[in-house]
Amino acid sequence: MRQLWLVLLLLVLGFNGALAPGVACAAAKDDAAKKAAEAQAAADAQAFKVKSKKMEVDYKATVESIGESRDSSPWLWIVPFGLFTAVLLSWVGFGDWVNRDTQTHKIGWHKWNPVVFSPFAVLAIALFFVDFNFLYRIPILLVAFVASAIPYILTHNKSVQKHQTVLTREWWRYAFSETMGKLGVKIDTERKAQYELGAAVDLMAMGAEDANADNANLLIARQSPGYLILKDLVSETVTKRADRVMLDYTQQAVNVRHEIDGMWHSGEPRDRESGDVLLAVLKTLANLDVKERRKKQKGKLGAKFEGKNYLLPITSEGTKSGERVVLEFIGKKASFSTFEDLGMRDGLQEKWSELMARDKGLLVFSSMPGGGMSTLTNVSLDETDRLMRDFAAIEQADKPEQEIQNVTVNKFDPSKGETAATIIPDLIRTYPNVYVMREFTDTEATKLLMDEVVDEKLVITTIPARDGADALLRLLQAKVPHKIFAKHVTAVLYVRLVRKLCPTCRVGYTPTPQVLKKLGIPAGKVEQLYRPPKPEELESDKPCPDCQGFGYQGRTGIFELLEVNDKMREVLLKKPQGDLLRKAARTSRQRSLQEEAILLVAKGVTSLPEVMRVLK
Repeated sequence: MRQLWLVLLLLVLGFNGALAPGVACAAAKDDAAKKAAEAQAAADAQAFKVKSKKMEVDYKATVESIGESRDSSPWLWIVPFGLFTAVLLSWVGFGDWVNRDTQTHKIGWHKWNPVVFSPFAVLAIALFFVDFNFLYRIPILLVAFVASAIPYILTHNKSVQKHQTVLTREWWRYAFSETMGKLGVKIDTERKAQYELGAAVDLMAMGAEDANADNANLLIARQSPGYLILKDLVSETVTKRADRVMLDYTQQAVNVRHEIDGMWHSGEPRDRESGDVLLAVLKTLANLDVKERRKKQKGKLGAKFEGKNYLLPITSEGTKSGERVVLEFIGKKASFSTFEDLGMRDGLQEKWSELMARDKGLLVFSSMPGGGMSTLTNVSLDETDRLMRDFAAIEQADKPEQEIQNVTVNKFDPSKGETAATIIPDLIRTYPNVYVMREFTDTEATKLLMDEVVDEKLVITTIPARDGADALLRLLQAKVPHKIFAKHVTAVLYVRLVRKLCPTCRVGYTPTPQVLKKLGIPAGKVEQLYRPPKPEELESDKPCPDCQGFGYQGRTGIFELLEVNDKMREVLLKKPQGDLLRKAARTSRQRSLQEEAILLVAKGVTSLPEVMRVLK
């Protein structure tokens, strides 16, 4: 509506200009008729009276001829005016689309609105004061319109998903197919079904009793407008590399958040109407009760995007403000097969490999919940020698771990009354060299395995904790035999995940001597540290193509290796406290988690604020 005043102005200018050629043509015909009359009069040899009368008659005939020309040739002004109006309305419609599109996709409305709007408007007003045929003005305006439109279309197509591009071959083909279909003309290109529009995402219903019920749920979901909204949500989440998306329903809106590299980022909120139909489709595909908005519900659905399959577990539960829905994305993760892939430095790799090669002792893996403990354990097992030693893993049947070559898995089924302790005696009689039991939750099984440690076997386990010292204390709380544990525990390898700076857009800066001193970095050893770009340093319409403006891309590990020495064993026996264990570790010059993190900051892998966030 803000362009309406200019539209009216341009229409008036166009109307005035369009009349000009009609009047000019009429005048030309007037002159021709007049000359013909004069020629006729000159040839006449009659008297002045007769000649005057003849001229009067011819003049009247000429005037009538001019009137007939105007009446019989309305196209002389209607056609130019129609062409001008068509170009003008096309420009207005395109400008309105650009205004909405730039805000929807965050392409930079403050930049592109003037680029698309100004050239045509200024040129149209300027041409009004230029004295030449109006028919030449329309192509000039059309060129100005196209010249300002093409750059934005190219920018738009680079900034959106493939299915959102415009004026591409696929776009023209589908538009032509749809238009001809409305006219009843059959063409080879068939019109897509409504649910096939939108993002190139295939959704799958799961959770019902059988495949027929899942197919029925899928057919129901496809009839809803929320189906396309869900496809866009899946496409957006995967493109952002998010592991989870959270939908918080309030009375007015739906707040959207994405978990990317372990951090939650707020997205564009949705209105309740579109949010409700989206949730209905989610619950239908997961075979949940659509009407239930208070009780906790769990289910799952599937999706395929860009050739990759994803399992989407969904959890919904009522909150004080409305309802919270968490959708997790489980796909094929990046492959970690070596310590280097995990980000472990060379010196630490050598030490840990030596410990994993030992024939006896207790080795512990630890991290925060969901902090990479399972991956670290799998890579360590995969990196160690499993040909010369017999590895035996003890797992619960309904909680399988990643399969590792040359590690024999022994399962127990709680539904059959089995526990880890019931299968260990038979396992012991097979004489394995290394036992792997990831959870010391069964007290009897723990005692049996600690006896194997005494019998000079190697046992590997895991436990969530805040650091290496805390891991030792939590194992004591798991009721392992206190004295045997203190005497035979060998080491703890702890990992904390930290976000890596995006190498494309990271910004270097010179740290002050005070900062270097506080970090324990000798003066002159490090010239630059790095940080993510500040908001004012970013181009709002051109986010980093690699990290999409977040400043970080992917995660790596901060590793703490805690080798248990005699002083630490004494602390475990007499006064097991975290501070005392850490102090005993420092006396033997073992690097703490903080010191390992500072090394990553000095190398430019991560930033100081990120380390402070992770270790707080």
